[in-house]
Amino acid sequence: MKKLIVVLLLCAAPIFGQQNKTITVIGEASKKFDVNEYVIHVDFKDIVTNVYQNSDPIKKEQVIEEYKNQLEKVGIDFKKFKLNKLYNFSTSTYNRILTYQYITASFEEAKKVLEQRMNGVSVVVDILTKNNTNSDLAILDEMAIKNAIDRANLTAKKINKKIGTIQHIETSPNTNKATSYFNAARPYELQKHYVKVTFALE
Repeated sequence: MKKLIVVLLLCAAPIFGQQNKTITVIGEASKKFDVNEYVIHVDFKDIVTNVYQNSDPIKKEQVIEEYKNQLEKVGIDFKKFKLNKLYNFSTSTYNRILTYQYITASFEEAKKVLEQRMNGVSVVVDILTKNNTNSDLAILDEMAIKNAIDRANLTAKKINKKIGTIQHIETSPNTNKATSYFNAARPYELQKHYVKVTFALE
């Protein structure tokens, strides 16, 4: 049993020594979120009788026709709106509300749609950011690696060491999502990109 313990310790020693010869840090880079498109969801519903406003009931189909006319006045073609049948089918509002979707890359167009207010119509917009291309990711990787080098140098200096060559680089898949939603509540928040870098220690 004693011989077995000695053998195991001898085998483990080089692994422990090898681990002490490297340092791994997380490098960080950031960039501004760029808006790619505005996805606008427009819900139409029946207008019920309102005795206080002395208004008659109006079917949602008629509401849609009035909304079309209102959009035409500001240069928006309702033919570009697509009926979202699956959304209506999958919610409790099935047969009570008709949902149309309009997608545009123009802020001015999105603004015009949102400004058209009328009874029986509600509008919600999702703001999607631009995809990161391979070139974008390569630039972010380079920035993050430079940040990792700076951090590794500072850490190594504190233990009287120097960093050597890069042994391993690992990017985080969570920071490389193709599409994400823009956080309108925090418009100046930056997109973060992280890279894990392992250096040799000298």
